[in-house]
Amino acid sequence: MIAVLCSFLMLFGGGKSQLRIEHASVGVAAKGMSSAAFFTVVNESDVADTLYGVKAEFAGMAQLHESFSKDGMVGMRPVRFVVIGAKSSVTFKHGGYHVMIMDVKENLRAGRKVKLELLFRRAGALIVEATAKN
Repeated sequence: MIAVLCSFLMLFGGGKSQLRIEHASVGVAAKGMSSAAFFTVVNESDVADTLYGVKAEFAGMAQLHESFSKDGMVGMRPVRFVVIGAKSSVTFKHGGYHVMIMDVKENLRAGRKVKLELLFRRAGALIVEATAKN
């Protein structure tokens, strides 16, 4: 019975999150411009989790994006979610997955700290502090 209860709590968010966010940063940007956020999500649990959204109060909009290359052309496109496999990590970086930040409300100067709210299906909302970098 206790094992069933523990499994239920882990499955439906009753346990402590085993996700860790490392090396969070955003690009410097002037008010009204766009930027991007980069970080690594480390999943130490035995089950996958899914990042399905992001909120950034310092910007008009934030979306999960990926960079791609097709027929010699490169571009970016929104993605609905990113799965973080069990016992693995995903790095959000230039040329790959990243968070596109649009319509920055105030200048993002190097060294400024801002908060991102990352929304996960299992772990729920995680608040991350990111540092603006060149």
